[in-house]
Amino acid sequence: MSEVEIDGRLLQRWLKSDAADPGLLAGCALDDGEADEPLPILEVDLARQTLVCGGPKGRVRFPFGRLLDGLLVAPKPDHPAVAAVRAAVSPQERVHQKMRDELGPEYPRPFASVADLEAVHAAEMARRDGKLPERALRGPWVRALKRNELHRQGAQLAQSWRELANSCGAPWSDIALHLAWFQRQGGHPNRAIETARDFWRSKAPASQTEIAMLATVEAAAWIDRFERKGGAPPDLVEARRAAAKAYAISPTDPEIQTVYQRLKAAEAGPG
Repeated sequence: MSEVEIDGRLLQRWLKSDAADPGLLAGCALDDGEADEPLPILEVDLARQTLVCGGPKGRVRFPFGRLLDGLLVAPKPDHPAVAAVRAAVSPQERVHQKMRDELGPEYPRPFASVADLEAVHAAEMARRDGKLPERALRGPWVRALKRNELHRQGAQLAQSWRELANSCGAPWSDIALHLAWFQRQGGHPNRAIETARDFWRSKAPASQTEIAMLATVEAAAWIDRFERKGGAPPDLVEARRAAAKAYAISPTDPEIQTVYQRLKAAEAGPG
């Protein structure tokens, strides 16, 4: 039977709990991420919150705080320490771990908060189920994606919303804005520009605020394109056109002001 590795965070939590029974760790080892082989656990000092292991040069003491980056290695799946340590996880934490597992490697980073994990998980599950979420849900989900800088994933989700909305004739003004924003932040200004152009051509209804925000993203994307290409004057003409559309609606908006500052700097050229 093969060894079992358990997250060091769970080991630390168990050792700090009233359920801790150091004797259950007999025969286990600690992978501290530095030694070539896991170090056998010799002793647990609960009073001093220290784990003592056997190293190549003698006994090595690990404060419980250092266990976060390590792994508990049990010799077999049915070793008593496995069930004991895993039982220290609350039911709610198991739910959240299941969410992380379901999201998979497409969402590699830890989330800023549990609420963000729940929001992004709900968005991704809806995408996999081919469901168009209500607009009231899309906003909070997008904010969670933005807080965690999941730009590529956000673009993928927004693209699926766009396709679903277009297929059933649903309003998509907020989706166009989200999609263009994520595309630009993900390093694809051309895609952001095309999304904005598609929306303008569709003549779909949008609020004045949405028009201003989408035009601002489009203008910024044109400037990005100009800077990447090393200077193509038509890009700046398009950027000024889009910026003027946004400015006419919301002249005091800080993001529009930033776009104009970038535009002036680009038109002035180096130096």
